[in-house]
Amino acid sequence: MVLGEKFPPIAPIHFFRVEADLKYGKEITRRLFGKGYQLPDTSSFLGEEHFADVALAWHEGGIELQMEVHKKFEEAVYPKYDEGDAIELFIDTRDLKEAGFPTRFCHHFLILPQEVQGVRALELTRFRSEDSHPLCDPKEIEVEAEMSSREYTVRIHLPAEILHGYDPQGFDKLGLTYCIHRPKGESQHFAVSSKYVQISQHPSLWATCKLTK
Repeated sequence: MVLGEKFPPIAPIHFFRVEADLKYGKEITRRLFGKGYQLPDTSSFLGEEHFADVALAWHEGGIELQMEVHKKFEEAVYPKYDEGDAIELFIDTRDLKEAGFPTRFCHHFLILPQEVQGVRALELTRFRSEDSHPLCDPKEIEVEAEMSSREYTVRIHLPAEILHGYDPQGFDKLGLTYCIHRPKGESQHFAVSSKYVQISQHPSLWATCKLTK
């Protein structure tokens, strides 16, 4: 260490591994998420403002998410999506913590609350060449949004077919994190912040989520 040299701040979350239970829920429950389906709030550990509640359920047919953002929808932007309202979702279907890079089981999805230039949802995953496989068809990602004068809700269905390696019967854990962007103000993250690392390239830092019934 060189005296006087500036180092980036270290958040408390760097010293802990985030784990959470993900409840089983049939597709019919996707509009009925209660408190039991909500992911823990890690904003205080990351020094962030909490402005969105995120709920998640799993079933054999895929993953259901509901994000209630407690602010008015302002604007969606593409391709510079992080300058507007947007959601980035990261999933490792095998939760391979020993891997120091994105494997073929990792996924990086972008969801916009409102379609922009024909884009509403798509997969952005970047693989190493030996792990490469085709990205999913954007039309397979189901997105619904409801907006009011004060907040908006986004519901997302990720079918099992687009989640490479998704096998709840054989593997009962997922690696998971997200980043919710807003035009004015900092983003909200889960478990790891993009202030400190490039989230998409460090799946070992994503939260471990156990699939429970």
